[in-house]
Amino acid sequence: MKFGDNVSARLRDSIIWEALAWIGFAGLVYLLTLDFDAPLPTYQLGAAFWPQVVVVITVIAALTLLVSRFLRGVEGDAKDEAISHLDDIPTGAGGVSPVTLAMFALPLIWVYGLHQMGFLLSTPPFLIGFTWLMGVRRLRTLLGFSLGFYAVLVLVFYKLIFTPLPMGAGWFHTVSGEIIALIQ
Repeated sequence: MKFGDNVSARLRDSIIWEALAWIGFAGLVYLLTLDFDAPLPTYQLGAAFWPQVVVVITVIAALTLLVSRFLRGVEGDAKDEAISHLDDIPTGAGGVSPVTLAMFALPLIWVYGLHQMGFLLSTPPFLIGFTWLMGVRRLRTLLGFSLGFYAVLVLVFYKLIFTPLPMGAGWFHTVSGEIIALIQ
């Protein structure tokens, strides 16, 4: 394989384009966060700190993907094309199962629930439901993980970084306010 063939193969590589797209997207998000980087009275790092942390992590992941793709070399690309274990997939394995649909629908329902019921009241049923969809069926493990993860989320957002999360509407707002008062 000649050098020109190597460059041509790299330009057609979808993983490289994906990594570059993620870097471009992260750059755009970073530019959007520059407008609200003033310090807050209760949080000196400013409103843009956590979004910018996520942007930096995204760029690091994309650069890791990009570098690993170049380190593997073109020989690795030829091996990728010769994957034969995909031929062993049963013919009836195609299609979308109800569990897969539920895994996509449940987060959408949760986001709607955030606006109606607030974070504190809608997150526990979401975590329990999603954990169950992921295959955890023992009740003790299901509740232990879901409620433990919920407790960590509440502590991180309300006690460590003092982030106001959706409180819900109507009487849900009042109940969320009472729960926050208990936490703080």
